[in-house]
Amino acid sequence: MRHSRLLLFGPETRKLELLMTPLNRLELSLDDGPLGRALAIARDDLKRVRLKHLIPNYYLSTGYGTVEGTTNVALGFYDTHYLLRELHREFRRWLYSPEEIASTVRHELGHAFCYAYKLYKRKDFRETFHVRGNFFRSYPATNRYVERANPWSRDYVNPLGDHYAQKHPDDDFAETFSVWLTPRSNWRRLYRRFPGALQKLRYVESVVQELHNRAPEAENDGLLLDEALTGVSVTLGAFLKASPTRYRRRAQGYVDPDLRRMFTRASTRTSNSRAYLTAASLIKGNRPYILNRVASWAGVDSLVILDFIEKCGERSQALDLLVRRDDRESKLVEVVAYVSTHCAYYASTGRFFPE
Repeated sequence: MRHSRLLLFGPETRKLELLMTPLNRLELSLDDGPLGRALAIARDDLKRVRLKHLIPNYYLSTGYGTVEGTTNVALGFYDTHYLLRELHREFRRWLYSPEEIASTVRHELGHAFCYAYKLYKRKDFRETFHVRGNFFRSYPATNRYVERANPWSRDYVNPLGDHYAQKHPDDDFAETFSVWLTPRSNWRRLYRRFPGALQKLRYVESVVQELHNRAPEAENDGLLLDEALTGVSVTLGAFLKASPTRYRRRAQGYVDPDLRRMFTRASTRTSNSRAYLTAASLIKGNRPYILNRVASWAGVDSLVILDFIEKCGERSQALDLLVRRDDRESKLVEVVAYVSTHCAYYASTGRFFPE
């Protein structure tokens, strides 16, 4: 990668941009990163056991979980990109491995299967998983189950070593389902000396065989979501409780503050107004003009200029910045001056911004 791109698009700059970006503007995909691979594995798992009618409604959220009574499965957004994972590990001090992500998705599929077929109402389910009282209202509000978990119990599976199956019958079933669904888990051999856990695994196998050709009993409300990322407007830095100071010193391609001063932030009033156009379209649409004007006196390679223009256009789009149509000529002059100043600085120092 050439030096100018390394400065503008390097990991230190990218991390700072991410930290300053609202979660609902991160433009992430379920198909990316370790999470995307885990979902592909999950699709293969469901196909292998012929659960063709179980169709989870996956969505990105601030963590993993399944909305009770639905097949709406929330997935941690931070597992879609390696930089998000690095920041998550740095500031929250933990991170799922790819194998743990796959196991967690299988766990959530267990919840979805239970809710889709209303297993919690069945007598055999309630007896096998020791359900007492209302299935949902008895769910603990905290994780203090760890204090009373029996590490020597032979009644529960424990795939990740955290005794999570002992939290509640809902999680007991989901953990058991996850172990059963994992290919080549050898659960019969692994749990042969755990009679309680083995009974539950056999129950999962039998109930899947019974229901795999049936449509779910519950009608899913796809709008019933818990902390969907599309509705979370706090920045990544605020979510992680992270200070961006260390990255600000090293981020040599951080143009966001300058662009915010130059353009207008979109709002409900301005977004749909014909009086405005996007700053990104102004920059990208006039790229040849900006390049020619800057190259005529900045004394720097055209590729360097194009890199800086690309950075400004990309961040203007990410920040949802606008410009009044009546001001586009004056703003274009301002953009040319801005790009010229920093490209000229690069020509003399090898950097776009002072330290």
